[in-house]
Amino acid sequence: MADPNVPRGPASLQNVLKYAVKHHDPEVEVPKLDETTDAERTQFLADALNAMQVDTSAALKAALVILNSEEASTDDQIESFDVIRSHIDDIDNAISLVKLGGTTTLLRYITSDADSEVRALALNTVAEVGQNNVFCQNALVEDKILPVLIKNLSDSDQNIVRCSLYAISSLVRNFLPGYNEFKRIKGIRALIPCLKSTNLSVYVKAAFLIASLTSVDQAIRDDFVKEEVFPILVDNLATVDDFDIKQEATLFALSSLSLKSDLKLSTDKREEILSTLQQMISKNKQSENCEDMVNHARTIVDNLNAH
Repeated sequence: MADPNVPRGPASLQNVLKYAVKHHDPEVEVPKLDETTDAERTQFLADALNAMQVDTSAALKAALVILNSEEASTDDQIESFDVIRSHIDDIDNAISLVKLGGTTTLLRYITSDADSEVRALALNTVAEVGQNNVFCQNALVEDKILPVLIKNLSDSDQNIVRCSLYAISSLVRNFLPGYNEFKRIKGIRALIPCLKSTNLSVYVKAAFLIASLTSVDQAIRDDFVKEEVFPILVDNLATVDDFDIKQEATLFALSSLSLKSDLKLSTDKREEILSTLQQMISKNKQSENCEDMVNHARTIVDNLNAH
C-alpha cells in the first residue's frame, strides 16, 4: 500500500504540464493532449517549459519528469533536453541537475535505443554538465557513465561516437580521478579506432583529446606512448600546402606525444617523419592560416632531434 505521507507523483505528462503551468503562469489554459495536434502539443510543451524559465529549479524538475515519463514523445524529450541545456552552462544549475537525480536520467538515455537525436542530446548534456565542474565530474564518474561512453566509441552511428568523445573529454581533461578511471577501463585503447575513422569530426575530436591530455602531464603522455598511439597518428600524417584541420589535429597530438618521450623509432622511420615534417613546414611557413600547423611541426622536429 502506498505511503499516504509521500506525495503522489504526476500520473501522466498531461498532469506534469498542468502542474508546471498552474504554478508558474495561472493565465495559461491547459488543453487536453489527446485533443491537440502534434504541432499544438509540441508548442504547448515549449510554452509550458518556457513559462518556468524564471525558476530554474522548477524548469529542471519539470524537464526531468517529462524525460522520465513513459508518455513523453521524441519531441517532448528533445524539448526537455533543450530546456536543461539552456540552464546548465551555469555551474550551480549543473550541480542542481545532478542533485535532482539527473545523472540517472542521462545514463538511461545514453544506454537506451532512443531516437539517435535524443541520444546525442543526452550525451552533449553529459559533456556540458561535467565541463570544468568537479562536483558533477565526480558524480558522473561515480555513477559509472565513463564505461558507457567508452562502449559508445564503437557505435555504428558516427554522431554518437563524436558526442561520446565530447562527453569523455569533459570528464577526463583536467580531472585526474576521471582520467584514472578512463585509464583503468582501457579508454586509451578504445580511442584508437577513432584515429582510424574515416569520419573527419570523430578523428579530429580524438586527436585533440589526446593532445590536450598529453600536453600537461608526463605520466599521461607515457600512458599513451605505451599504447603505441604515436605511430597510429603518424599514419595520418600527410604533406599539405594549405590549412587542413585533420593535419593540424594530427600535428598537435604528435607534438605533445613526442615531448621527452622514448618513442622507439627506427632510424628509417624517424627520417621519414622528419622529411614529411620539413616538407610541411616548407610549403606552409608563409601562410598565416597555417601558423599553428607549422609551429607544431617544428616542435615535433625539435623533439625528435633531441632524442
